[in-house]
Amino acid sequence: MTTGISTSMCKRFAAIPLLVGAGCLATLSGCSNKEKDEDVATASATAPSAAAATAPRPEALTAAINDIRNGKPNEAEPKLHAFLEAEPKSLYAPEAHYLLGQALAAQGQHEDAKKMLEKAIDDTKDRTLKALAMLGRADCNMAMGSFSLASRQYHWIETMYRDVKALPQDEVMFKLGLATKNAGSPQTADYWFKQVIELYATGPYFEKAKMEHTAFNPTDPDVAPREYSLKVSSFGKKEKADAEADILREKGYRDVQVIETTENSYPVYRVHIGKFANKNDAIRARTDAELAGLNTMIYPPIVEALK
Repeated sequence: MTTGISTSMCKRFAAIPLLVGAGCLATLSGCSNKEKDEDVATASATAPSAAAATAPRPEALTAAINDIRNGKPNEAEPKLHAFLEAEPKSLYAPEAHYLLGQALAAQGQHEDAKKMLEKAIDDTKDRTLKALAMLGRADCNMAMGSFSLASRQYHWIETMYRDVKALPQDEVMFKLGLATKNAGSPQTADYWFKQVIELYATGPYFEKAKMEHTAFNPTDPDVAPREYSLKVSSFGKKEKADAEADILREKGYRDVQVIETTENSYPVYRVHIGKFANKNDAIRARTDAELAGLNTMIYPPIVEALK
């Protein structure tokens, strides 16, 4: 039975450079078929040899890529098997193994997918292809519940392959956090979720990281998530608060909010900036704001312990 491509797969299905300099292999990794399918950067590749640079692109691989991109990994699979059987020593064989691994993973055949991805890892000399195949292998281990192994693999990728532009770093960090969390290390997981939240606020994994970070998801359902912000000013009229908020946004402040509340039965509109998962981050942000000439208060107020 065919399953849809996972959320990270199609996002990577457009950025891996080929072993030849003449083209680019769209990457796979786990997004819905619609997500960022057109917003993927192509990366030029350096050919490992002069012969590779002139090698024609096999039609079987092009067809398989289109099948996977269109959510038909079951149709890509026989094409890739046939290509590898006919040309096992082709310069494109590592790429074919990578594609076959992704096609199998998209159908839930993670153990077989791992074997194909490991073959690609072992055989390729292309750093980008190796990194993406490693990411696919870690995804397979995650899907099979091997969380400790997956977390080690994600961590290796995050440490050793930061320079690979085709590798979505926010995805790697998020999955590292998720694997670590499932392996029973929530504090380490929160570190990686925090990295995503702070470094990739406009990325596709920002909200997912917040959903997993313990600071935003208390275990007691009656307790609201603790999230700090910096209160800048208060106004009795919403128009003035909105105007102040617009000025702050123009200055580059993020997460500017106008919060409506009451004081002494009168409506009050507070202008806040920032969202911080813990008080230390909020204190540092307040210090930075003061250095920039902006007087703020941390909200909710932090009660300092008596000395």
